[in-house]
Amino acid sequence: MNKNKDILKIILVVLIAVFLMLGAAVLFLNMRRSSQREELKREQAQAALDKAPTKVPTPTVTISPTPTPTITPTPTPVPTKAPSFNAQDYLGMWYSGDGLASIDVYSLDQSSVSFFLSQSANADGTRVSESDVTAEVAGNAAQFSFTDSFGSTASGNMIFDSSGLYVNISTTVQAEGIPVSPNVSGILTRQQPEVQPEPTATPVPNPTQGEGASSGTEEYFFPDSDSRYLTDEEVSRYSSSDLELAKNEIYSRHGRIFVTQRISDYFNSKSWYQGTIDPETFDAQQDSIFNEYEIANIEKIARWEEQKREQGN
Repeated sequence: MNKNKDILKIILVVLIAVFLMLGAAVLFLNMRRSSQREELKREQAQAALDKAPTKVPTPTVTISPTPTPTITPTPTPVPTKAPSFNAQDYLGMWYSGDGLASIDVYSLDQSSVSFFLSQSANADGTRVSESDVTAEVAGNAAQFSFTDSFGSTASGNMIFDSSGLYVNISTTVQAEGIPVSPNVSGILTRQQPEVQPEPTATPVPNPTQGEGASSGTEEYFFPDSDSRYLTDEEVSRYSSSDLELAKNEIYSRHGRIFVTQRISDYFNSKSWYQGTIDPETFDAQQDSIFNEYEIANIEKIARWEEQKREQGN
C-alpha cells in the first residue's frame, strides 16, 4: 500500500515537471515569435524609408535690412567773444582833472590790472600819498581796495570806457594826522592839467642855511645824510616843503624814480641824480637799500616835516 503511494508521488512529480517544461517552452516560443514580429516591422519600416524620396528643403531667403541713414548734425559755430577793450589803449600815465592825482597803468590785460596811484594834497605836491594796486578785471571794469603809503585804506573801481579811463576812488579809513589820502573821481586824461599852486608866503631865507638847498640852487640839503646822524637843530631850519625834498633826497641818491611832478622835476634838475628804479620795486627793497644813518635821518626829517606842516610852515 505504501509502495503505491510512493509510485503515485513520483508520477505526480514527473507530471508537474513535464507541465512546467511545456509551459516554459510555450512561453519561450511566444517570446521568440514576438521578437521576430518586431524585427520584421523594423525591417519593413526601414525599407519603406529607403524607398521614400528625399525632400530637398527650400532655402529660406534672408532679407537684409535696409540701413537707416545716420543724420550727422552740423555743429553750430561757437562765436568768439571779442575782447571788451584794447589793453594797449589804457597803458601809461593818466591824470585827474584837478591835477592832484596821477595813475600809471603799467600792466593790463583782460583778466587783471596793475597801476601806481599818486595823490597830492595840493598843487605844490608837498604831501603825496602813493599806492601800488593790482586787481582782477571783469568785462571792462575792475574793483579794488588797498592801503596807501601813509596807512590810509581806500576802495574804488576803474572802468575802461570808450571815452577814456573812468576812475572812482575814495578813502574808507584815513590815517591819523595825515592830511592827504586817495580821492579820485571822474574820467582821467592823458594830458597833465596846468595847475596853479596856491599862493604862499615867500619864506625868509635863514642865514645859517649854508648847506641847504631850499631855493633849489644848491645840489644837496644834507650831502652827508648817509654817513652821520642829523641833528634837530639843522633839520628844524627848513620848511615842510623843503623837508619833503630833503627826505626824498636820501631816496634819490639810490636811484628811485618819482611820479609826483614837482619832486620829479626837482631831482631831474640835479646833475648827480640818476633815476633808474621804479617806485614799487624800490619800496619793496628799501629795507636792504638804506643804512642805519639813512633810516634814522628819514624818520627825523619826516617828524619835523609833519610838525612844520601842522604849524603852517
